[in-house]
Amino acid sequence: MIRLPRALGALAATGALVTACTIGETRHETVTMARVAATERKTCGSSFAKPDLSKLEACGEGRGHCYDGKRTALTGLPACKGDGRTCVPDPVLRAAGGKLKACTFFIGGKPGACMSLLIEDIEKHKDELKRDVCDESERCAPCVNPIDGTDTGVCGAVGVYDGDCASGAADAPVRCCHGAGVCMTKDGVPEDSRDDMQRDSCPGEKVCAPASLVGGAPVKCDVAGASGVCLDVCFAAQLRSTMPLLRTSCGPTEVCLPCFIGGPRGMPGCE
Repeated sequence: MIRLPRALGALAATGALVTACTIGETRHETVTMARVAATERKTCGSSFAKPDLSKLEACGEGRGHCYDGKRTALTGLPACKGDGRTCVPDPVLRAAGGKLKACTFFIGGKPGACMSLLIEDIEKHKDELKRDVCDESERCAPCVNPIDGTDTGVCGAVGVYDGDCASGAADAPVRCCHGAGVCMTKDGVPEDSRDDMQRDSCPGEKVCAPASLVGGAPVKCDVAGASGVCLDVCFAAQLRSTMPLLRTSCGPTEVCLPCFIGGPRGMPGCE
């Protein structure tokens, strides 16, 4: 739920006056829900390796080196040419069982570790994640996954391995808000937004968050000359009556939430 300024609340109250319909009219629209896929999870049981970076091929514009993709616990790394190698960040290659640089995650001041933008999920959320004490090519990732509360593995011993790691899929996130949302832990939500989040159909103490924002794929839009982000009315119930006015290019159950509302609250897509 998004709290609205008084002026926009008045717009919500009068929005139904600008709508029109035709008796007997039937409309069908295809709805595409944001994808928040189950992440790959790797289990590595061999000893940490100590590769000589001078003997490896550089990649990632100098931020990493190519290494056997089966021998790293990291997922979402760029592929190197040939032989199943991936571009592993240099701090991970050098770690050899040590820890990455510690930082403070921007939600709740919780502990985190500096992770390279070479990792797909970090790059995807680079505008929301903060640098804190990390290098320019890194962002501070949390030790605990804000969606399911599990250990992300970034704050413990890291490195690449002498043997292959076993791959498997983690559990898929629980969906909510007729599929437009994903359940996540309440303390994973920025503190100033927690009171706005609803449980919907989520289990326990979890709350429902927009899947497109959690997945790092906000859909941008324009309304009345202002830029915005598409948001399902599950998360902005006050705007439900204004859908014909504020939908613009968004989906049939969405409105275009202007960035002058969402931007100050850190809404992805409004940076």
